[in-house]
Parts: sequence; C-alpha cells; structure tokens
Amino acid sequence: MDTRYVATFRKVAALGGFTRAAEQLGYTQSTVSTQIQALEEEVGLPLFERSGRRVLLTSAGKRFLRYAEEMMALEERIRNMAGEEGKIHGELAIAAGESVTVYRLNGVLETYRRSFPGVSLSLRNSQCPIMIDWLRRGETDLVVLISQPVRLPDLEVVTLVEEPMLFVAAAGTDEDLLERALAARRLDACLIVTEQGCSYRLFMEHFFRERGILPDKQMEFWSMEAIKRCVESGLGISFLPRMAVREELASGRMTALRCDAELERFVTQIAWRRNGWISPAAKEFARICIDAAREWQ
Repeated sequence: MDTRYVATFRKVAALGGFTRAAEQLGYTQSTVSTQIQALEEEVGLPLFERSGRRVLLTSAGKRFLRYAEEMMALEERIRNMAGEEGKIHGELAIAAGESVTVYRLNGVLETYRRSFPGVSLSLRNSQCPIMIDWLRRGETDLVVLISQPVRLPDLEVVTLVEEPMLFVAAAGTDEDLLERALAARRLDACLIVTEQGCSYRLFMEHFFRERGILPDKQMEFWSMEAIKRCVESGLGISFLPRMAVREELASGRMTALRCDAELERFVTQIAWRRNGWISPAAKEFARICIDAAREWQ
C-alpha cells in the first residue's frame, strides 16, 4: 500500500474535501481522486461518501483512518531512526496562541533552531479549541496555549507556568472602575476583546454574564498588540495575561484595575496526543519548553 495515498486519505478526512486537500498537498483534484480510488480498490470498500460539498468518512473509512494513523506514525518513526540514534531531523509542526508565541516562545524557538538545524519547523496560530482539534487530527505535533488547565483523556498536558491575568485600562483610569461597575451591575466602559473562541474572551464574557452585566459596547481584535494600543489610548478595558502587559504597567502606560472577585486559574501548557507516537524532534521541543519555563516570570 502506497503511504503517499494514505497521507492523502488522512488529509481529505481532516479537511472534509478533495479540493482543499489537493490545495494543501500541491496536487490536482484529479490526482487526489485517483489516489483515493486506488485505496478504495485495494481495501475493497468505499472510504468516503459525498454530502453536499463535503465528503464524509464511511464506517469503513473511520476504521481505516485508525489504521492510517498507525501507518503514518510508523513511517515517521522509520524516518526518524537516525534521530533516535542521536541526530534529530525531520519535520515538526507546532500550534501556539499569538500571545504565547510572542511573549513565551521567542527564546525557545531560537534555542531549538540553533540546537536542531536539521528539523524543518512550522508554526501557526489560532484559538485554543481549533488548535486542540488540529492536534487530535494529527495536523500538528504539539500545541502550546494559555487557557484554564486542559484536562482531556486523549491528550498529555504539561503545565509550564501559571499566568496571572489582569483587567487593564489606560493610564490614569481609576483603579476601582471595575469594582464600581460590579457593584452597580453596569459597565459603561467598552470591552476590548480577542476573537471568538479565545480563552480570555470566553472567561471575560462568562465573568460579566455571571454577575448580571451585559456590556453595551465591545470592540474585537485578533491582534494582541492592537488590543494593547486601544487600551492605552483609553478606548476601553480588557482582560489580558500580566506577561503581555508587564512593560506597559511598569512604564505607567496602563493601569491594572482592582478586582476582588476570584479569577479562574490560567496557565501556559504544552500538549500532545496521549496515544500517539511523539517524534524525537517533538520530544526535544517539549523538553526545551519545560526547561525554559523554569525561568519565566
């Protein structure tokens, strides 16, 4: 069985379509169709069925996907035999939140690149639920994220560092603004929030809703730097990790708002599939993260 066809099958299953799989793999759609057809002939059963614009796994396809994961993991282990002998090489895919990438992984990435030049490393950002889904589907090897502690039976998760969270506003803002708003059950200030699905935003929306407050004004940004600049400019308040606003607080460009309410615990954590094989390249990245986290503040 040609493992290239198996890899194509996994990509179609992950993306739910031949066209998107072809785009990511650099194939024509007819090539993807031919490879899947060859697999189905070899297996002797249909692996996909079409539903509108999407293709869905048949029951046989779902069973074959488990075998495909094992086959590709074995192929990866074979390719990394040299790494197991001491020379790390191959490919490593990492997903991380934007704030983790900017404020936590900069030194880690530099150390890793210098230590393992033979590894081709790719990094992409998204929201926590999406990155965890990538990890489960085998689209990334490791995930590094800030959120409440992740506890999922199919993932191995290591907490790297506690991340104190703050409500912040522009310099000169009364530190009791938030406490007064909670007492009055009314927030006049605009909420400056991250994108839908981000752990910071989910917490903030739950925080106010639980206290009977439905903020009237809200601004949404994908960029942490854009959020910080808007807060500095006095356009509203936000809820951010202390590590992301440490410089602004120290220089007096932002104010930390007093909040007597107990806030949920946030941590930076690294995760990988519990039952999947983890490559030497991924093991070394996790090790460097864990070592570096001992010095994070």
